[in-house]
Amino acid sequence: MDVRRHEIELSGGVRVLLEDAGAGPALLLLHAGVGDRHMWDPQWPWLSERFRVLRWDWRGFGDTPHVPGPFSYAADVLQITAALRLERATLMGCSFGGSTAIRIAIEHPERVERLVLVGSGFPGYDGGNPPPVEELFRQVDTAIASGATLQALTLLQRLWLVGPRRDPADVDPAYLTRARELLARIDRPDNGAESLDDGWSAVDRFPSLPMPTLLVVGDEDVPEIMRAAEQMHRLLPSARYAIIEGAAHLPNLERTRAFDAVLSTWLG
Repeated sequence: MDVRRHEIELSGGVRVLLEDAGAGPALLLLHAGVGDRHMWDPQWPWLSERFRVLRWDWRGFGDTPHVPGPFSYAADVLQITAALRLERATLMGCSFGGSTAIRIAIEHPERVERLVLVGSGFPGYDGGNPPPVEELFRQVDTAIASGATLQALTLLQRLWLVGPRRDPADVDPAYLTRARELLARIDRPDNGAESLDDGWSAVDRFPSLPMPTLLVVGDEDVPEIMRAAEQMHRLLPSARYAIIEGAAHLPNLERTRAFDAVLSTWLG
């Protein structure tokens, strides 16, 4: 597979290394907040046979550093597509990558061909979690604030990679090893970076999405994420809605065959 690499400078002077493979309609892969661009490794080869597929690491993840000052992940996507002269693209985003895709689709629908939202947040929606799960999130915040990086990573693994209902011993060890490697690559200080995406809400705006949409969620994901997917499906009844059994927050990595079957059929 021939992979083209571009270095693109975004606002604030941060440089991202973008990987670009295949030909045809553009498909942007937007990774989750518990990994980097390599979370899409299982899909990268076969998607590049049908599309021009592009991926990179968000600021503060993988190979892309944070820089001081304000920024917006949604604005970064638009800057990248402008630099590559892409007028329209399909956006496939996982977790906060999905939230970013939603914002772009609402504010710039003419730029989005289709949407694939995997374990996606729904900006502004508060579906709530049971008290034990909320306590785990509180412990994550405490560990991060106190600089206890290892403890924070362990808790994040419990929440997102394993899922709050399962025990690590019940999860495929090969998947868990790979997912841990990806999680370990997000430990970066923010260096004074300030996200302008915080506080943006899609509530009351989501039903206006005109493009075909695929919603995918793992049945072992965090309860709030599962409720967000259900809420989005209620608002977009024509969207294809798929639940991947035996998967937490990264169903494309944990249950690759099932995920690929759903995605391939929907993409046509």
